[in-house]
Amino acid sequence: MFLAIKEIKHEKLRYALITGMIMLVSYLVFILSGLSSGLQTLNSAAIDTWGANAIVLNKDAQLSLPQSVVNTPDVNKATATGGAKLVQFGGLVKDTAGHKESVQVIGIDQKEFIYKGLKIENGTKLTADNQVVVSDNLKVDGFKLGDNIKFANTNITAKIVGFTKNANLNIAPVVYTTIANAQKITQRPGVVNGVVFKDAKPNVSNLHTSKVYAINDFVNALPGNSAQTMTFNFMIGFLMVIILIVITIFLYILTIQKLPNFGVLKAQGVATKYLVKNTLFQSFLIAVIGVGIAVILTTITALILPAQVPIFISASYVAVTAVLIIVMSLLGSLIPIREIVKVDPYTMIGG
Repeated sequence: MFLAIKEIKHEKLRYALITGMIMLVSYLVFILSGLSSGLQTLNSAAIDTWGANAIVLNKDAQLSLPQSVVNTPDVNKATATGGAKLVQFGGLVKDTAGHKESVQVIGIDQKEFIYKGLKIENGTKLTADNQVVVSDNLKVDGFKLGDNIKFANTNITAKIVGFTKNANLNIAPVVYTTIANAQKITQRPGVVNGVVFKDAKPNVSNLHTSKVYAINDFVNALPGNSAQTMTFNFMIGFLMVIILIVITIFLYILTIQKLPNFGVLKAQGVATKYLVKNTLFQSFLIAVIGVGIAVILTTITALILPAQVPIFISASYVAVTAVLIIVMSLLGSLIPIREIVKVDPYTMIGG
């Protein structure tokens, strides 16, 4: 593809503009996908750490864990087959230094798999009702190991004995406590909101007021989760269409300007097939360069953004998106190629 490279070197500004445009749009696509993944992580990261694949909720709770109340017989049946009980509620916690944060409090049983699988970044696991393990996101807000926190609208306090990573639910950091303490804070003794299972199809039957749901259905029903995902996917898809249209326009204009040159080349015996390959290679080359620069900029951006910005860059997602953008660039060259195929050398050279 000697001709393609020579032409790019000769028309540096024109091709730099096209490459820059691909780079900017690709960068925007990568950042949007990172923000989408980041928000999803904030919404359900804690659930992912549980390793759960199914959940038992009240039939009338509309897949909402805080709204669900699983009756005692159903709880007993679920836990008898390896389920782990959960109590969840939203609230506000504050420490003695005055730091405040809205959190999701999760009550867990120390004998069940969620507690056993809890990975501690700093400190230890909770061993008593007056202890909590909290999301490491609370470090940013000034909370420290050993702090005593108070739950809003109560006189109940607990000591932070550990920090854990990726503990977010409903876009709020999670505070893990014992089920007994969670029930005490909510003043609802004996109430269990749900039971989760590692098994995707737990052997639970004859539930009275509850039902087994796939964990993916539960995650998709989290407030705002589906709406956020659909919004970001729509924007990313729209940007893909923009890439296709803009590249087509740029290449079409360049091709029209070069039609006399193509006519001369054809008159000299250069095959149309060679000119088509040349155009495709140009499109591929500028797309790869533009996407490559965008990937580098995205990586740098993810590293320098503050922790408060929920961005998560997935290497696999970036790779797939990059390939799609390159494919869009090649598709954008099809209309210019059609003009090249139609070029009549006799007409172009004024015969």
